[in-house]
Amino acid sequence: MPKVGWSDFVIWQCSLRQRNFRMFSGKPSEGTIAKIIDIKTDNQIFDIRSVLIEKNCLNTAKMFEFMIKQTHEPEIRFDKAVKFLSSEYYNTPANFEGSFTATFDKNSSTFKKLLNLKKSNVQFFEKETGFQFPITIKKLKKTDPKWKYTFYHNFFFNPSLNENIEILFFSPLKTNLKEIS
Repeated sequence: MPKVGWSDFVIWQCSLRQRNFRMFSGKPSEGTIAKIIDIKTDNQIFDIRSVLIEKNCLNTAKMFEFMIKQTHEPEIRFDKAVKFLSSEYYNTPANFEGSFTATFDKNSSTFKKLLNLKKSNVQFFEKETGFQFPITIKKLKKTDPKWKYTFYHNFFFNPSLNENIEILFFSPLKTNLKEIS
């Protein structure tokens, strides 16, 4: 069996997300759901919808913000976002490192529990392909480009989203990557 490399996961995530935008107008598929696994018990404790983060996401975050502020029509914003994200955006997996974010209500018990975990395992799976690896978890500040990227990315799909949210950053520990089937 060939050894699985970190780039295998990143390429797979980019392919899934590009397909979701091209074929399903951005509707997330099962493979974009991060299953948070307890390190001690190996039991699944949460499912979260993930946003794959670019290594250097500041310019894209600014572009997302510009696209949103350009019009007050949610349908036009949505169409522009889908067009952008379905084009060449995910064609360069080297622009991504496998880290991801998720958005939570400020008072969410899930948010509080994840923040207290600090470390966990995560599993992504779709059809016959999946990966599991350890992650660290931290809260992002509103000034962080990853926070802005996530907020504006999600705003395209949820126009009622406001800044009274929390965003967690999940950073992979690129050790113990396992391919699962």
